[in-house]
Amino acid sequence: MPQQRLRPIYARTRGAKWRHRFNVLLILVVVAAIGWGGIQWFHLRQAAVVKGFNVRGIAVSQDDGYLDFDGLQKDGLRFVYLKATQGASYTDDNFASSYSRVLGTSLGVGVYHVFSFSTSGRAQANYFERTVNDNVGNLPIAIQVQYYGQYTEKTLAAKKAQKQLRALVLRLTNQYQRSCVIWTTPTLAKQVVKPVIKKTPLWLDTTKTHQRSSRIMFMHYSNRALYRQNGTSQEFTGLIFNGNEDAYQKVIAKGLN
Repeated sequence: MPQQRLRPIYARTRGAKWRHRFNVLLILVVVAAIGWGGIQWFHLRQAAVVKGFNVRGIAVSQDDGYLDFDGLQKDGLRFVYLKATQGASYTDDNFASSYSRVLGTSLGVGVYHVFSFSTSGRAQANYFERTVNDNVGNLPIAIQVQYYGQYTEKTLAAKKAQKQLRALVLRLTNQYQRSCVIWTTPTLAKQVVKPVIKKTPLWLDTTKTHQRSSRIMFMHYSNRALYRQNGTSQEFTGLIFNGNEDAYQKVIAKGLN
């Protein structure tokens, strides 16, 4: 009977280690390839969403930190909406500072108020006016209407919300002699906005950006729109204006009157 040739145990151990390392490396390569492919798909999809829309902007709040508006403008930005107030008791910490600094650029400037379902439209208007004064920029005043907390499509008292929102829009429109634009989702637009507000422009959360009606003034297409400022790239709430350059300039001109 031929004698079996035995390999030293350290040789078997070394071979197992190299196989393990190769398998780990292979897994890392596959994961990296999937990740790279996902990033490329995201950028291609986002490019398709904004294709044809050359007037682009962002919405910002204190969560975005200190911003270099001049740098953002140089990176192709055309307009900025600054969060000002929320409900009848909250002011964005960066609003006053950001507003004073953005005026040093040629960016279009707007301010937005986050609507509260639990506070009257009158109280919200009073708070907005006391906080913002005349610092409303040269774009329509935006009112963001979104579900939050206990308020969902099923639990929201739609009639009450409609009445509050209508009161707020009318008050701000009359007070500032400036049109408002309502930033909302397609679902909330149908549930709360359109039944009582027939002509006020809309600003929709949507990636279906093409072939929209003229009532849609702005669209929020991404929370990951990249712009460079302070020497680095940063993700922002990406916006596009639903129109060409001439239409945008007409909106700006109305805000300057």
